Amino acid sequence: MHSYSTAHNRVRTIFFLHGAAFSSWVPHIPLVQERLGLGHDELGGILLAAAIGVLAVMPIAGRMADRFGSERVVRYSGLFYFTAVGIPAFMSDYVSISIAMFALGFSGAFLDVAMNANGLHVERVKGRSIMSGLHGFWSLGGFAGAGIAAAWFALPISNYYHLPFVLSLFLIAHIIAQTGLLSDAQTNAILTSAQSETDEDHTSSVKPKERNMFLLLLPFGVCAFIGQFGEGVITDWATVFMNTELSSGATMAAVGFAIYSFAMAATRLSGDALVTKFGRAQVLLTSSVLASLGTFIITLSPHYIVAWIGCGIAGMGLAVILPLLLSAASKATGKGGGAVVSIIAATGYSAIMAGPPIIGAIGEVAGLVTAFGLTATFLAMIIPVYLLTMRSRLQIAGNG
Repeated sequence: MHSYSTAHNRVRTIFFLHGAAFSSWVPHIPLVQERLGLGHDELGGILLAAAIGVLAVMPIAGRMADRFGSERVVRYSGLFYFTAVGIPAFMSDYVSISIAMFALGFSGAFLDVAMNANGLHVERVKGRSIMSGLHGFWSLGGFAGAGIAAAWFALPISNYYHLPFVLSLFLIAHIIAQTGLLSDAQTNAILTSAQSETDEDHTSSVKPKERNMFLLLLPFGVCAFIGQFGEGVITDWATVFMNTELSSGATMAAVGFAIYSFAMAATRLSGDALVTKFGRAQVLLTSSVLASLGTFIITLSPHYIVAWIGCGIAGMGLAVILPLLLSAASKATGKGGGAVVSIIAATGYSAIMAGPPIIGAIGEVAGLVTAFGLTATFLAMIIPVYLLTMRSRLQIAGNG
């Protein structure tokens, strides 16, 4: 008999490793910029190449996860990803690093969709919310990867060896962890058996399956777009805002971002318990309020210490929106895996990419205070979307 706890722990490990690998690469970005003599616009170009890679994989990753099994796609996309993360740091010109960044974005999103799909399968057989906790482990991996990089850079060891060393360890851990993942075939067998025992529940769960999948998931995607838009803005612009508008200096601005990151990780790790206790609808609405409130506090802050409070509140609000929506959409539609993840994740990734340049353009014309105020207002739009289109769907999703 397959151990669901083992499968849960293995997919947690995959999330952790994904976050650790990505955050191991991030400290190398300024080093690459300096080594190749890239301007800010050229650096933006290679980062855009990674974003294009992410979008390119979205139409196919979910289908492949559903067709071949999410556990198999996790296995092979992970081999590609943990190799691809290290390649850009060693490229010698703009064209080659752009190609390498495309491969990084493509493989990272491929693994991201597959591991989220597998997490949804584990959630369905366990019968309780786990997606927020999985994303919390991604955040923990991010902390670990960044911490290891900082320690490595402080030691008298060449930075040249950092990525090959840590990524080799992550790849070995991935190969070990993926062997214990729950297979999609097992999930389907378990759910089919459970449905055959309860005809009444089976009948009610089939109805959402018969509806148009895209239209059914559209409100979830809209809310994901709003939440991820805010996350992209805070991630890329909060430190800039504190530095330029509040004269915080780089160090104090970094403290604000650290508070935001810690609040997000802690909330994600407790998010599943909150969903179980209060329900998905209540947590989603509260998250929207906190995200909007925190961003407004940053916007109106007279001092960077007040902005730190806003960063913490915004981190709490933005933390569980995406994992909650993935989980709720799977429950409400009766479908798990790539079909749900690819639609919602695609809108989320699009928002993360669209948010920072849109806010930059608004900031250039009207100032960052106005840009952050508009972002805060936009984050509150989850509430009317819920009231108009999602109330019944989240009632289907329930609290588990």
